Amino acid sequence: MRKIKTENNGLKPIYLFYLFLFCSFFSINKFLVNPVYILGFFVILTSFFAIKIKKFDKFQLFLYFYFFISLLGFLIGIVFFNRIDSDVVYLSSFLYLYCIILGAQTLQVGINLTVESRVRVYESIYNFLIFYMSLDLIIRLVVSKNTGSFYDYKWGIFYFDSNFSALIILIFLMFSIFLKVKGIYNIGYIRFYIICFLLLSTFSRASIFAFVLSYFLYRFGRKYIFIISLIFSILAIYLFYDLVLNYLSGNSFVNIDGSFNSKFYLISVALDNYYNLPVVNKIFGIGLANFSYYSNGIFAHNILITFFYEFGFFGILCFVLLLFYSYKKIGKDIFYVIIPFFISGFSLFSAYMPFFFIILACMYIETRGSRDN
Repeated sequence: MRKIKTENNGLKPIYLFYLFLFCSFFSINKFLVNPVYILGFFVILTSFFAIKIKKFDKFQLFLYFYFFISLLGFLIGIVFFNRIDSDVVYLSSFLYLYCIILGAQTLQVGINLTVESRVRVYESIYNFLIFYMSLDLIIRLVVSKNTGSFYDYKWGIFYFDSNFSALIILIFLMFSIFLKVKGIYNIGYIRFYIICFLLLSTFSRASIFAFVLSYFLYRFGRKYIFIISLIFSILAIYLFYDLVLNYLSGNSFVNIDGSFNSKFYLISVALDNYYNLPVVNKIFGIGLANFSYYSNGIFAHNILITFFYEFGFFGILCFVLLLFYSYKKIGKDIFYVIIPFFISGFSLFSAYMPFFFIILACMYIETRGSRDN
């Protein structure tokens, strides 16, 4: 048994659990320092004292292990890349590590709450998520330049662009389906359709496609999710490979979509420069947000470039270990977030992704609770 002792002084665990989930989507990007960084640090620090634990959960320990080996990999990669780029970026890598700790501490707090307490938090969080993303939409409409392009409505003050909003909404939508299927909590049709509308309003085609595909996959093929996912992955890799070859042979997708074409431009830049990347950086990466050194200031965005350049083979191996261990502890339910996450990753992979680790922790808590019951 996992022995715990909750402290009466300070924030109660249920409020801490709420704040962790709140930190998974709260952001005001236009400030010099995003206030969520300060809030998240406070919540993490408080969580260490709110609950005293004599025995840690194995999944939480693995997240700590993943944190430390990722820290080691980033430090080695960045130190060596600093010899090439004197303006190397450290912050993004540390933000990624910070997100891992957010997930680990969410698990520590949430696992000690009753199902009823967690459901109360989920209900409140989904209500606030709808309010917050609606406010984000209104702001994007107000500050738009009205040039007639939907790109006008992708810029706001909460996030760098609406692709970030879409990724958060996507993960929370899939988490709501997970909660309903597991019989834990149902957000209801009204809120579900409102959140779907908010996803559409982001104009993030990758996230919208990821949700539609993932929803129908779970709606009609849940029994064969692993096999279907494997088949789809093979087809997606083949299609992606074919598109890259078309682009490298001189074809362009700019007439179809400029943003879509830019993804292949970045891939071509990555392929052109990868041979000259030092071996140590191929192994340990160059650190998150440092691909811009090769692309004239443009961030990687694409998950493949992020992995092979910024994570390196060591970072990829660590991330794969995280996925395999998560699959071992959560089971096939992990595909609720993994499938849409990787599909949308073609368009955006952010160094700051607390929603991924926090929702992953929540899924583990709920599947663990189901097994215990």
